[in-house]
Amino acid sequence: MPSKRQNGRLLNSSLLCDVGNTNFSFSDGKKISVEHFNISSLDERVYYISVNHYWEKRLEGEENWVNLRSYIDFEKYYDSMGIDRIMCCEAVEDGVVVDAGSAITVDVIKRGHHEGGFIVPGFKAMRKCFKDISPRLDVSFNFDLDLARIPRNTEDALSYGAIAPLVSHIASLSKALPVILTGGDAQILLPLIPNAVIDTELVFKGMKKIIQGQA
Repeated sequence: MPSKRQNGRLLNSSLLCDVGNTNFSFSDGKKISVEHFNISSLDERVYYISVNHYWEKRLEGEENWVNLRSYIDFEKYYDSMGIDRIMCCEAVEDGVVVDAGSAITVDVIKRGHHEGGFIVPGFKAMRKCFKDISPRLDVSFNFDLDLARIPRNTEDALSYGAIAPLVSHIASLSKALPVILTGGDAQILLPLIPNAVIDTELVFKGMKKIIQGQA
């Protein structure tokens, strides 16, 4: 566990970083590709999470980089749960958190407790899956289709199969809970889910909450 001295440094932190498979995303809005990132370009203290195993190992020996993974109470979640997904959940007291990226994760949070969730492929992955089945299924999704009507063409049939079950599951889980969307495809889902809101800073809000918990 981090020392008290580290805790003090955590509380004084202002620069946060979400290390992904393709980019270093910073709380000040900067985004740098993993191929072009230079560790020595930053000498200030940075608090980070990482889903990139290579860079997580590289950063272990850097004194000014602090991995927030060691501050997580995994008893609230489970060992194999993605750290970025956990941070999104940490940011919410009550709600259904939908992170729409390469994969789409859906988590239910009640009174700060993680009730559980599920994962489905993201829309790009779904499209690739259909294309791999047959070239005739290589079509764009129609996100404007009427989900109350059964489709009568291939484009809408594929779109319905990708969208309708997801939206229905989210609706069944949310009920009286707000739905908070984040991730690259959040804007796509926004019109499809009543009363949903987008929060692009959800990961960083969760990181800040973890930091404040070290007081």
